[in-house]
Amino acid sequence: MRMENKNRFISGVYHDLYEKKPSLDKIISRNKHKNAPQQEDGQSNSVNALEKELNTLMDDFYREEGILGCDEDEKPPFKPEEVRGQIEKLIGLSNIKEDIEALMDFVKIQKLRQQHGLSGSNLSLHTAFIGNPGTGKTTVARLMGEYFKSLGVLKKGHLVEVTRSDLVGQYVGVTAAKTNDVIDKALDGILFIDEAYALAEGGENDFGREAINVLVDRMDKERNRLAVFFAGYEENMKKFIQFNPGLASRVTRKFYFKDYTGPELMQIFRLQMERSQYTLDEADADKLEQYFTYLYDIRDNQFGNGRVVRNTLERLIKYQSDRLAEEEHVTVDMLKTITLEDIEKSVPLKDILVTSDKLETVMDELNEYIGLKNIKDHIRSLVNLIKTNMKREEAGLPVRQLSYHAIFCGSPGTGKTSIARILGRIYQALGVLKKGHVIEVDRSGLVAGFVGQTEEKTSKIIDEAMDGILFIDEAYALAGGMNDFGRNAIDTILKRMDHDRDRLIVIAAGYTNKMNTFIRSNPGLKDRFNWTFEYHDYNATELMDIFMVFANKQQYVLDADAKTALMVHFQAVVKLRDGHFGNGRYVRNLFEKTVMEQSNRIGANIDNIRPEDLTLITVEDVSRALLLL
Repeated sequence: MRMENKNRFISGVYHDLYEKKPSLDKIISRNKHKNAPQQEDGQSNSVNALEKELNTLMDDFYREEGILGCDEDEKPPFKPEEVRGQIEKLIGLSNIKEDIEALMDFVKIQKLRQQHGLSGSNLSLHTAFIGNPGTGKTTVARLMGEYFKSLGVLKKGHLVEVTRSDLVGQYVGVTAAKTNDVIDKALDGILFIDEAYALAEGGENDFGREAINVLVDRMDKERNRLAVFFAGYEENMKKFIQFNPGLASRVTRKFYFKDYTGPELMQIFRLQMERSQYTLDEADADKLEQYFTYLYDIRDNQFGNGRVVRNTLERLIKYQSDRLAEEEHVTVDMLKTITLEDIEKSVPLKDILVTSDKLETVMDELNEYIGLKNIKDHIRSLVNLIKTNMKREEAGLPVRQLSYHAIFCGSPGTGKTSIARILGRIYQALGVLKKGHVIEVDRSGLVAGFVGQTEEKTSKIIDEAMDGILFIDEAYALAGGMNDFGRNAIDTILKRMDHDRDRLIVIAAGYTNKMNTFIRSNPGLKDRFNWTFEYHDYNATELMDIFMVFANKQQYVLDADAKTALMVHFQAVVKLRDGHFGNGRYVRNLFEKTVMEQSNRIGANIDNIRPEDLTLITVEDVSRALLLL
């Protein structure tokens, strides 16, 4: 039935080309007219064009059907040294190139031994390609197929790329047939299974297991005609290979594809830009390389590598197109050139580039905070220490590795969270952290209710905080009893503080007495938290200043009696407050209630009020607000 369809398709192609268009016989006949040499050339071109169109249609058909054209095997293979040359030209992948060299040398020698009638080692070519997406796994697989073909190890050396959906069916009996069909197409070449671990991620009755069993069986039976390359993320692939004993014994060779570094990503970008016929000023290229280096530094286990480069170029082209669409006269050079304006719209350069003015801006914001003199002095000392160490490093002098994990002790509302955000931006401006963002959590965000879940939950939160600050409020709540899952969270945090010390800063915050108890609950905590910031309660004047900051931001004006009433109240509060006094939070709450009382006062006569009445806060508003506390 399938052959019938093929014949019907081919007949249709011939009919379209030779019946609907002028026949070849008529064209050839006209070509014989001796008095029309120019016409003869044109008609010969017509013949060639028709034949070329036929060949194209045929090639497309064969490709869709998964079979080769009749002359495919007649094409001379690349010479082994030519393929090696192509592999050597690949950007990065130095360890992969060494692995391929070793494998190719092994294959070459074993092939020679067989040709001379000597016994040789098993020529099984099954391999695991381990690494993040966009690291060149498919490209390397194609080149290896060409090399195996050039040595005669594989007759065709072609690559058949599949995923789980190409192998697994939805009904009983379908998967085996589907998998065998794919393997048949890959015979004498390479079967490349991307995200292969997905075959083993279902339950006991998942059809992926059936596909694995078929693969294991055919990998052994067809080992002289088939190479199977399993590709995917490192952690997933390790579990996958151990999932089936047959896989572990057949896939003994593993290639680890490392992520591309910033300069390597820039090399890939330059190649893609050149192919697309775009140009870039060198100074702008340097900024773009800083961006790629930033992406490499903050990468996670799903980093896209080459795909990130492609997406970046696509964004640049989009913004260049938007910019040129506004121009009346567009030259060829303008069409080819990517500008700094395009880059700044496509890439967050201002957020990632480390500049002195950025640090000055953040330090100015720190100085604007009311009170906190000891905290400001502490941060200035820390900044000076970091800058001095940077200079020492530039001068080639030894530098002691700093740990920035800190304890923030003090009552609520004393600015701990706000200062953590400021610190994150300071560390980013100094290059200590790549992002400098702050992830705020408490016990509920880290601890789960069942065995094993707390470690996973805590790790996910830490992953979000990478290259920034993990701010744990009321951290002492994690130090429960012996069987409390909070201790699992602490253990996980301690491990990651060591493992990711160059990419993670942890700030644990809470009441002073309780934080001292927390630090003593685990010996590892005291060793890792080297900095302690003591946040003092605000005095009456500072509380009044905070109230005025809220008022000024929303353009409210207090009359003299209102100010006096507030100051008297804050002085009384400072004398009577306990360890749970809310400080800044208390002031914000009072301000919101005062505004509400002002609205109630003027709301009764809203149609007749003057503009200045909308901004004025009176002693009456303050007095009524105080009654609501």
